Amino acid sequence: MNSDSIFSQRLLTVWIVGAVLVFAVTLYFMGSKDQGTNTVGPSTFSRSAIGYAGIADVLQQLGITVIKSRYDSLGKLTSGGVVVIAEPMPGGKTETTVRTLLKADSILLVLPKWTGQPSQNKSSWLGEASLLPPEDADWVLNLVAPQAEVKQVDQVTWTSNALKIAPTLEAPIQLMQGGALQPLIASQDGMLLGQLISRNRKIWVLADPDVIANHGLAEPGNAALAVAIVNGLRGGTGSVVFDETLHGFISEPASPLVLLFRFPFVLVTLQVVIAIALLLWATVRRFGAPQPAPPAMRAGRLGLLQNIAKLLEFTGHQEVMIRRYVLETVRDVARQLHAPRGLSTQALLAWLQRVGAARGIDIDCSAVVAEAETLADGRRRNPASLVRLARDIHRWRGEIVDGRTRNPRDR
Repeated sequence: MNSDSIFSQRLLTVWIVGAVLVFAVTLYFMGSKDQGTNTVGPSTFSRSAIGYAGIADVLQQLGITVIKSRYDSLGKLTSGGVVVIAEPMPGGKTETTVRTLLKADSILLVLPKWTGQPSQNKSSWLGEASLLPPEDADWVLNLVAPQAEVKQVDQVTWTSNALKIAPTLEAPIQLMQGGALQPLIASQDGMLLGQLISRNRKIWVLADPDVIANHGLAEPGNAALAVAIVNGLRGGTGSVVFDETLHGFISEPASPLVLLFRFPFVLVTLQVVIAIALLLWATVRRFGAPQPAPPAMRAGRLGLLQNIAKLLEFTGHQEVMIRRYVLETVRDVARQLHAPRGLSTQALLAWLQRVGAARGIDIDCSAVVAEAETLADGRRRNPASLVRLARDIHRWRGEIVDGRTRNPRDR
């Protein structure tokens, strides 16, 4: 150990071990973001009475692609696909998520009706269910139809049914009315299924979730109607995406760091670890104050450049220098490209512009020269604009003489 070492070998070892432990703990938490799927709520992971696992299974058995989305639901939609927003509950975060999902082309919005508590004997079963207040359904409905409202009735006789399949529902039956909703399945008391069409976006709103919930699929007509609703929104082979982030099921995509520990990438990881270990082994005993590096250039030359820069800044002639630099650059380029003699300034600039266009140059030399001419009025300019002007003419010269570079750092 050198006498001028900053840390003792014991302290350095503690630092290295601590850094490794922090890195390991970070990887553990990054790979442990998935949440459990044990719920009795209105989600496709729930097999309780008010869950949606049944309709998801039915659609899959019919050959329809069903996606239970825990993140980026819109990104998982295929052409002709439909996103299902099932019984969102009022809240600021929920509203933000729902409004994002409403950007899809085809949407099935199911209004909330029930809430439940899990059974004490089996957490995946429904122990007790209770009706939500109509205001919760009104809040969701007003996100797409501000003037509409929800009502509950005991009996209903359907007066219109565009899907030709009659559902079987028990009291209280939840309906909706008002707003700009177009009835698809309706009675004199309100609509069970309504439609909103805005440009290329189609939204179907299902007022009573009992049609597609697990407990309702066994009733006559409900399963067939649920499939008909989905197929009425789908196009071709489009997928059905159930957004589950609204029900607390959030799982970010796998971190790229996880790939470092999977075959075959783990081989590269092992090599990196071995290389770091060898580097530490070779250098840890020589750890100490670094030796001063030799100067990048001689003090005389560096001092001369600094003095020239300070002199130009003090005299305030930056505008004149930049203007002359731009004009001389244009003249030099004209000589190198063998421009026709006797051309006026405007004609020369036009000739250079044509040459630049033929060579794919996107910098307008005429505009740069025109901006440089304005520097003759004696006003002080922002140094950043002067640097930009000099950089533009320098890049133009390099591209029109030597050709455009493919390195973005040179542009």
